[in-house]
Amino acid sequence: MSADSTDLLLDPQDHAPMPTDARTDLPPSRDESPADAAGESADPADSAEFARFVSAPGHDADATVGDYLAVDIGPRGLRARRTGTEPEMRLDIPQFDTCPRAEDLWGAVAPLTTGSAPALAVWTLGGDAAGLEPAALLAAAPGTTRTIVVDAAIATLVGSLGAVEPGVVLEMTTGVRTIVTDFDQVWHRIDGWGPILGDRGSASWLGGQGLAAGLRYLDGVPGGSEPLLQAARHAFGDERTWPELLRTLPQAEFLADFAPVVGDLARQDPVAEGLCRLAGEHLADAICVGAELLPGRPLTATGALLLVDAIKVSFASALGKRYKVLEPALGDTLAGTRTIAEHVLAGGRLPHHPPHIHLRGAEAIGR
Repeated sequence: MSADSTDLLLDPQDHAPMPTDARTDLPPSRDESPADAAGESADPADSAEFARFVSAPGHDADATVGDYLAVDIGPRGLRARRTGTEPEMRLDIPQFDTCPRAEDLWGAVAPLTTGSAPALAVWTLGGDAAGLEPAALLAAAPGTTRTIVVDAAIATLVGSLGAVEPGVVLEMTTGVRTIVTDFDQVWHRIDGWGPILGDRGSASWLGGQGLAAGLRYLDGVPGGSEPLLQAARHAFGDERTWPELLRTLPQAEFLADFAPVVGDLARQDPVAEGLCRLAGEHLADAICVGAELLPGRPLTATGALLLVDAIKVSFASALGKRYKVLEPALGDTLAGTRTIAEHVLAGGRLPHHPPHIHLRGAEAIGR
């Protein structure tokens, strides 16, 4: 615990499973310095609106400098930071409700808002909270708090680049998706279609391909791998039970669990090595499409799949053949959430653009 913060740790078991979200392998969020102005958001009814601080009823601009609540929900649970207090307040709930309601979320962060409402609240919804309707979270916000709800991919991009600026981020996790945006006219997603229709090169794709290669060996058809079959039996039991496991367990997570095994076997098994090489090609294809949509803008990639050495090597090789260079990721989604808050508080513009960004607080719109 740092000397300049108040930590509220509600569960000491902060265990994140193998890749379920782009944030799993990223470093802890950086300590942001407070911004120099107070800020706010826009009306969700008008997609042309932008968040920019002008003034807000009940808040004096000088009194709310740097006063914001940043909340990130993902595989690490709920992580919240409240600035504008001495010391800065922190709340971490590693094991959070898998089906949260909007009221539950605001209730969970109540220890950080008791006594005074923040000038601005920014929420990033990922993991199990990704399916929560942003409108419900906006409607449940305290009356004097302007609120922004952003998709986890947007916070990942901002956190990776360290600023609200155009760019391309590839999230390599259980699934895979690439987000391309200039925060103005370009809003594009590549893949993210799930393990059956897409997610090419992801952990679930690689794990599924590895299991299929093991079964091809069992069937005696080309492209099979005995090492993959034996490893899969060791991990999941008799192959006759695998279809039932796929029906009863979360499919993407089940397949993703086998991805690190495929990566380990790539050192000795040519089939596994070929699958990892193909995964790298798929990932490079996706980020290169993003580069074509935003020429000259920074490219970055995040995700626990980068911890699999065979994928990291094959991805780097595929990018090299395409003459693409990635920017190192500077921070995670919590860092991105904080950067978005500071950007708006400092007078920066942020568009209301569902499903990526949702705003509330028309009285604080600046044009």
